[in-house]
Amino acid sequence: MDQIRELVMSWRAMDVIDIANGDEYVVTSLLRLLEDEDTTTRLRALTALGELLKDPDGKTKSAVLRNGFNRLVALLGDKDSRIVSRTLEVLLRLLDGMQIDEIKLLTLIDASVPVAERGDTFIYLSLLDLFRKLQMPPLSWRSRARIDGLLNADNMYVRGLGMRLFLNSGNLDGRSEAVLECITDLLTSNNVLLIEAGLDFLEEVLAFHLSADMMRRLVSFLNVLKNIENGAENILIRSRASNVRTEVEKVLFSYYRSRKEEALGVIKELLLEKRVEEALNLALILGGASLLLSLWAREDDGLDPTLMELLMPSRTP
Repeated sequence: MDQIRELVMSWRAMDVIDIANGDEYVVTSLLRLLEDEDTTTRLRALTALGELLKDPDGKTKSAVLRNGFNRLVALLGDKDSRIVSRTLEVLLRLLDGMQIDEIKLLTLIDASVPVAERGDTFIYLSLLDLFRKLQMPPLSWRSRARIDGLLNADNMYVRGLGMRLFLNSGNLDGRSEAVLECITDLLTSNNVLLIEAGLDFLEEVLAFHLSADMMRRLVSFLNVLKNIENGAENILIRSRASNVRTEVEKVLFSYYRSRKEEALGVIKELLLEKRVEEALNLALILGGASLLLSLWAREDDGLDPTLMELLMPSRTP
């Protein structure tokens, strides 16, 4: 143990990688150093562990998962952000391609919530990346209730964590509305990194998690994405928002083109709710002004004469 500590703290720190060679004693010694009072010692031990976890045969991963998982997770509560960030890197390397059991999943969730609540965007994105690559075990009612609680949290960062876990599970279980609301909160934040995370989530939903009940809610994203296109300072974010908006339009067109009556019903509801721009967006995707006019032709008193006059073909006096 003392020899390993000396190596870790010396300029020969990476020599510990060479002498390890599958030696579980070396791994165990490094794991013990994670509890050292000295921050530098913990950081160097984490760096060495991260290097050891590159071992392709999986022996080190198994040893760390068996003997060090709880020690690593405990470091997520460290006051030093460097320790938290490095721990997330090690956990990502440890858990990539590995499936953990439900007890470990709940332990990881409980330790991750305070990390999310810190509001450190860079650490938060690393946390989301860790859970994105995590292979989820079968979930019991207990785990689902825990994740559902995250999705209902007041803190936006915690809700995003819950959303990440719901998406991982492959089944939104009637929580699609909450997921889409969380994405909206991310996209309408003033933080460019959170906006990018929201775009990531929206693209994933479009690709893997769409359901019929989400279509009406999806219409509102057109305006949100247009606002990013027109208002974001980062040109890459503006370009990406434009691309995602195009994907949303394709999805809406594909769904509603064979469901014109349903589309007319949605447009009518949006107009009655005074959400005229959203109604216009959907109408223009599906068939332009003629679709709105066909709706008004069915109404005795009309819904919005001013807008109807705007959409009517111009007449020469």
